[in-house]
Amino acid sequence: MKVEGAGELDLLTRIMPYLATEGFAITAGEDDTAAWSDHGSYTVASCDMAVEGVHFDLSWMSAEDAGWRALALALGDLAAKGATPSWALTSVAVPRTWQVEDFVGLYRGMDALAKTTGALIVGGDMSSIDGPAVISITVVGRTVTLPLARSKARPGWAVAVTGPLGAAAVALKAHRPLRLVPLLEEGRRLNQAGLCCGDVSDGLLREMEKFAHASHAGCVIRAADIPLAGGATWEEALTSGEESELVCVGPEEVIRRVGLRPLGVLTEDPAIRVVGADDLPLQFHLSGYDHFA
Repeated sequence: MKVEGAGELDLLTRIMPYLATEGFAITAGEDDTAAWSDHGSYTVASCDMAVEGVHFDLSWMSAEDAGWRALALALGDLAAKGATPSWALTSVAVPRTWQVEDFVGLYRGMDALAKTTGALIVGGDMSSIDGPAVISITVVGRTVTLPLARSKARPGWAVAVTGPLGAAAVALKAHRPLRLVPLLEEGRRLNQAGLCCGDVSDGLLREMEKFAHASHAGCVIRAADIPLAGGATWEEALTSGEESELVCVGPEEVIRRVGLRPLGVLTEDPAIRVVGADDLPLQFHLSGYDHFA
């Protein structure tokens, strides 16, 4: 059996027996991050990978744009858990044919974003590679509030997003670099209010599939209530990944109290459904990005 067609969530299930699940506040399989208690607060850690030709393309973006983007998406996992970034480890593998200026440019872009967030790039590794370039970033942060993992989501909770979706898809079509800004302050506010959040890095539908995989709670999303970025279609808003916005779930009264507008509800049925204004199901060709679909 090849990994192609297996799907990311199925592969995660297969490797779960080999991942540590004891002694952590958030364990492997519960979320995109790990978290553990640390002297009265919580340490939150995550890693993210960017592959040339899949996540970035130097034919129409600069190496600085690619470096910024890679760190922004890694920090999005910390924003989703309300954690303040502390440090990052960055490992980069590039073909020998790369220009030195582009190699350094990746770090210049990462550094530019890191300086706006307080994160320190403290080390990492570098290597040559025959294939396309690969950036792997591990980020670590801290929070005084225990974040809720996706596994804690419950049927009946409302679903909301922090802002318009689809901007990344619009920028990609135009070959226009988009410098995402991770919503760190907003993430802290929403986590302190008791909401469970995730970053929209693989598309809204795909993120809700991750919630369902971890919690066994599906959802119904009302397409008409999804905020659209300028120029985005409904399908792009539902499936566009690499967004800086967060998706949040929690009791509806809490969702509304923090100023968010519900766009759906979690259900006992683990299926992910999208309905129109007439409450009839809508069909989409894509559910979001899956590296192994």
